[in-house]
Amino acid sequence: MKTPLALLLCLSLFAATIVAQGNQFKVRYAGGSIASTVKPDDWGNTITVNSETILLKLKDGQEIKINPKEVKLITHGRNASRRIGKYAALAIISPLFLLGMLKKNKQHFIGIATETPDGKKNGYNLQSKNDQYRALMTALEGVTGLKVEEEVEEKNKDKK
Repeated sequence: MKTPLALLLCLSLFAATIVAQGNQFKVRYAGGSIASTVKPDDWGNTITVNSETILLKLKDGQEIKINPKEVKLITHGRNASRRIGKYAALAIISPLFLLGMLKKNKQHFIGIATETPDGKKNGYNLQSKNDQYRALMTALEGVTGLKVEEEVEEKNKDKK
């Protein structure tokens, strides 16, 4: 009886640590209110979202603590591009590289705008990985109580 109980206890502790790490995401810091020496293409930054704080740890050692109650706006925008020049140059070597032009490169950017009780406004622009952006947006919506505002793509703006 003691062995199954001990095993169950160990598994529950392991599961608790896995769940506790569930709201940590790797992001690129694309800019914002805090000056940083981190390159915009560096994935060495993390954002941790929980009910008490949103913690953005930059690779250069800076930590930005955001109170979820101070978040006034969350935005999401996509940037989709094709690497035409790169694949056109490679097509000289082999025409099969022309197929690479069909692939879109999608980037997901999440903006967080805050306002402190004394009226100071801050903003942070983050790029999330393609397989994590929805989970990050859901976590931010959950702790702030706000809905993410979707940015309309340029080609769709012209049609309206």
